[in-house]
Amino acid sequence: MKQPRITPRLFAWGVSLLCLSTVNLTARPNILLITADDMHWDSVGAYGCPVAATTPNIDRLAADGFRFHYAYVPISLCTPSRQVMLSGNHSHQTQTREFTELERVGPALPDLLKAQGYYLANLNKQQDYYEWDTAITEDKSGFGRDVPFFKKAVGEIIATAKRQNQPWFIMANSNDPHRPFYNSVAELDIPKMKAFREQGRLSRASREYRPEEVVVPGFLPDLPEVRGEFAEYYSSVRRCDDSVGRILAALEESGQATNTIVVFVSDNGISMPFAKLNCYQASLRVPLIVRWPGRVPAGKRDPLNLVSTLDLAPTLLELVGMSVPGYMAGRSFVPLLNGETQTNRDFVVGYYYNNLRQTNMFPEFTIQTRDWVYIYNPWVNGKKEVHNSDYTGSPTLLAMWKAAATVPSVRARVDFHKYRVMEELYDVRQDPYAYVNVAAAPENAARVKAMRQQLLVWMQETKHPAVKLMADPFNQELIAEYMAWETANATKQIKEVERLIKEHKARAQTPSKAALGK
Repeated sequence: MKQPRITPRLFAWGVSLLCLSTVNLTARPNILLITADDMHWDSVGAYGCPVAATTPNIDRLAADGFRFHYAYVPISLCTPSRQVMLSGNHSHQTQTREFTELERVGPALPDLLKAQGYYLANLNKQQDYYEWDTAITEDKSGFGRDVPFFKKAVGEIIATAKRQNQPWFIMANSNDPHRPFYNSVAELDIPKMKAFREQGRLSRASREYRPEEVVVPGFLPDLPEVRGEFAEYYSSVRRCDDSVGRILAALEESGQATNTIVVFVSDNGISMPFAKLNCYQASLRVPLIVRWPGRVPAGKRDPLNLVSTLDLAPTLLELVGMSVPGYMAGRSFVPLLNGETQTNRDFVVGYYYNNLRQTNMFPEFTIQTRDWVYIYNPWVNGKKEVHNSDYTGSPTLLAMWKAAATVPSVRARVDFHKYRVMEELYDVRQDPYAYVNVAAAPENAARVKAMRQQLLVWMQETKHPAVKLMADPFNQELIAEYMAWETANATKQIKEVERLIKEHKARAQTPSKAALGK
């Protein structure tokens, strides 16, 4: 299964051999990929957000573009999710379970675009092992919370590419609404954030929400502390929307909007219990909007088909007129943008493994449809407790633990979050917030069996290390064998990531000539 890690230079050489046709650079459309960080799918007004006026800029983008009602990420964790978008392959195929990629199946979207003459730029979320012409770090972007900086940076990148007569691919990543939330104690206490605020680089949201204005999602208890955090969260959502507005303004002012494919997507669900770092619908379902004036129908919505960000790289390659490599596990959804039909768009696959830089493993696998969510948790033994580092110690989780002492319904929710069960099944129509596990109900036996089989087939097709276990999912010896493999692999990855981080820091000491501010 394992393949040797390949250097960027070797990739560039290999990609150039694949690109045999003569390229007319001026004929290629530009690509602007805008990502939010930890944005719940229905926090966007165009997706039915119950809180008023959260995303006016994203809503205008949706009105001018095409939005998918059922869009998902395969994994609810930042860097692995973004690497799925760029590679068109699953996390276990590229071994991207930490802050960087360890293996490659083949050249990814940036590699292929680079070989076709594209100018590549990454703002704010470092994606290693791509030859970005401009790569702007979080320090330079005010941790992605300096709203005016986004317009300046995008405008300068577009101008640079124009001078060089190159089409461009910009991946513009907002840190919002990731923790620490807007004006939270955590945000105000972080030394770096304090410095940004003193420098005027920690922007205020164009609208700030009060606890009484927000709606707490149904998968969490409506406690005062939870409501307070959601006020901060929705203010972060609004600041993200402010950044999107500035990015789109820079594009309009460049005069290149009509020849630019714009994609807006979140990398995963909100950083809360039963959402991020899990496999629930709130973990994996995201907003996904595609705009290309005159080429992609405006104001359209797909209310039926399930698409995955695994499909994003193949889709963008097809839209710009390039071939989709056979090694990509994703497939283009361009036919859906054109109003056509596609088979096998009735389910998506998802997974989760471990917290960043940790060897305590919580592997989960899911099949999700419009009506059902099935989750398989091989780590469950009745004693092991979940530890999701992203929101451990948050006011929401602490308030839930406190309320559990006196409120039985909250106690049940807290205990289930800690310990889980090996199999979960939820009827989304009747139970959208995943409270009633019906996996053991006799009437669902055939459905559970069929969804297990879907996971097995997926593992066979993608050569997942749990494939033997999935064929016999309750075999304790196979569970122990798989968990041992995951732990050993995580240990190796941590060491490799530490080494690669040192390499990256060394490279960063010699910034490219195109770097902004130089």
